[in-house]
Amino acid sequence: MSYIGVNIGALTVNVVALRGDATTTKAMAHQGRPIEILEQLLATSEFADREFFGVSGQLGHISELAAIQRALREVGDEFDAVASLGGESFLVYMLASGKITNVLSHNKCAAGSGEFFVQQIHRMGLEIDEAIELSFAGKVVPLASRCSVHCKSDITHKLNRHEASAADILHTLHDSMANKVVSLLEKGQRPLRRVLLIGGVTRNASLLAALRAKLAGTEFIVLPQSPWFEAWGSALLTRDNPLYKSPKISRQPVLGRLPPLHRYADRVQVIAASPRPPPPDGPLVLGVDAGSTTTKAILLDPSMRNIVASHYARTHGDPVAAVRECLRALIGEVGNHPVGLASTTGSARELVGACLGTEHVYNEISAHAAGAAHFASDVDTIFEIGGQDAKYINLRNAVPIDYAMNNACSAGTGSFLEESAQSDLGIRVSDIADVALAAQSPVQFKTTCAAFINSDIRMAQQQDQGRDNILAGLVYAIAENYLTKVKGQRPVGNKILLQGGVALNRAVGYAFAHSVGRPVVIPPTPSCWGPLG
Repeated sequence: MSYIGVNIGALTVNVVALRGDATTTKAMAHQGRPIEILEQLLATSEFADREFFGVSGQLGHISELAAIQRALREVGDEFDAVASLGGESFLVYMLASGKITNVLSHNKCAAGSGEFFVQQIHRMGLEIDEAIELSFAGKVVPLASRCSVHCKSDITHKLNRHEASAADILHTLHDSMANKVVSLLEKGQRPLRRVLLIGGVTRNASLLAALRAKLAGTEFIVLPQSPWFEAWGSALLTRDNPLYKSPKISRQPVLGRLPPLHRYADRVQVIAASPRPPPPDGPLVLGVDAGSTTTKAILLDPSMRNIVASHYARTHGDPVAAVRECLRALIGEVGNHPVGLASTTGSARELVGACLGTEHVYNEISAHAAGAAHFASDVDTIFEIGGQDAKYINLRNAVPIDYAMNNACSAGTGSFLEESAQSDLGIRVSDIADVALAAQSPVQFKTTCAAFINSDIRMAQQQDQGRDNILAGLVYAIAENYLTKVKGQRPVGNKILLQGGVALNRAVGYAFAHSVGRPVVIPPTPSCWGPLG
């Protein structure tokens, strides 16, 4: 007879089978489809003789605290605390005489979590084993870690400016994760001689090394059962009291709904690009916007002030290489044409300006305002959303009189939408607009933090919501978060220009039209108004 313990975490499903003295384990990332993944795992030959089930975690009838307590009893060793290192959250269970007496947790933020670490190594094009090994060769460098968007932007900027190597970034991320665990342990306000580590992140040797270096007086123990500790405890509880012949799954509250985005088509004006004129005989003006995620460059006819060529490239942590790519592409369009003046803007503007040998280096607010005013002199409000930054600019007579930038949350930026669409939903960036606009019943998400929205995505998937409705809900969340966290109480004028790379996804313009209740203009090549300005 076998007893099956299941733990459904934020990211992973773990299954443990107990048969006499034998233990069988399996784990799989569920990507928001825990029931489907659980069924796949149970259908394998390892669990063919299953009899009784116990389920803990997000959808289970067994509390994780009870599962951990039962597993501790089975271990039969003395610990002062248990640190649970999961993908989305870290928890510390304080112990006294083998019993859990208190649970300590952080505010829910993606920065410093296992999931955030995985996101960053994927952005650097690394696999997890490769990243863990590489981090041992790095050193700690200053890195903003208060919030995921600050940390992500700081990583990008340091790599772009060659202020840190990939090994340094990885080492610092592990150091930040270790600090998060240490701060939780210190909340217990008593000496901790022996701490048991559990959860999937216990497989990360670099994090374990950082923890042991920070608290040399504490012995950190990792057991063979640590990665699937809660599932093991659930199986033990099931063996103690076998009740259910099939997994008992709890359902979560149903999320709200929003109107279809296509309902606001009459409020959105998407202006197509006009045919570009041939380059003039004289020298051109080069404008470069070296951003954290993408680099844009344009060639301008100074006499007519028309764009004659443009290119949009991924920065990939190296703005100089991205600019070289742009220059090669521009040469491919217009030939080896003389350039009489070059100018730069964006997060790497000083570095790129030095490489191009120009003193014409401008801040992003001035550049975007000048570009928008050139397009339409009556523009009074700019919503600009890039890969990691979002800006609000209020204009009067083509002069910026007020502005704001995002300073706390990645949920209103392009990188969040792109990463969520690709990693959580498997939808290509080029397909986002069409899929979102086809949705008939968009999901209403929380918009206070990217971490909360990620949880909502998984909840919606668990409730069998279609990918189109989930994606449309994310588009709505981008607009709502921008209006709440960037624009705030600042005014919205009569002519709103939506620009930046995110404006290429016209569905975001529809979401803004719904939220502000007035027309939104998406200009041609909306990502080029920074370099144009």
